[in-house]
Amino acid sequence: MERASRERDRFVVEGLVRPVGKHYVRPGEKRLGQASVEAALLAPLLLVGFLILLQPCIVLYDRAVMETAASFGCRLLETRSSQGDEEVRAFIERRLEAIPSVDIFHAGSWDIRFDGTQESEQVSVSISHALKPLPLAGVAMDVVGLVDEGGMHRQEVSCSASVRDEWLLHSERGCGPEGWIERWNDKV
Repeated sequence: MERASRERDRFVVEGLVRPVGKHYVRPGEKRLGQASVEAALLAPLLLVGFLILLQPCIVLYDRAVMETAASFGCRLLETRSSQGDEEVRAFIERRLEAIPSVDIFHAGSWDIRFDGTQESEQVSVSISHALKPLPLAGVAMDVVGLVDEGGMHRQEVSCSASVRDEWLLHSERGCGPEGWIERWNDKV
């Protein structure tokens, strides 16, 4: 036993091993148990951070798709001549299909309101819906007051557009096509 102890002491002095607690470890030898403990402590924190960042991404994605659909709906209304209300609604809902029908993205039905035709001065589209927040983000949104009594977050987007541009309204040729055809004929 004494010989093993002397040999171990010689290895320590020569730098071939180093004492770590009750054990002796060679230089460069890694302690693998520490990494698994660090991962066990870090993994839940990373998942919670991911969940907290996921909710704003979902809300912003929904808003971007809804704004695009409202903008396309305004463009359709600006040139609307023979389309009925159901066709306009179907056109807007088709663009809203980019939002998955999962409660965290979209719950319930779409509330789509629109007004105007190509004869109007102004056209407008308004879209609203509800989504169910993720559990951790839902608590924070409830504290801030972004959640209704049903536990849903409501989003609304509106878009309006002038059917005729200002420069066209105030031009000497007016808005009618006849004046512009005359101008083209004058140049030819």
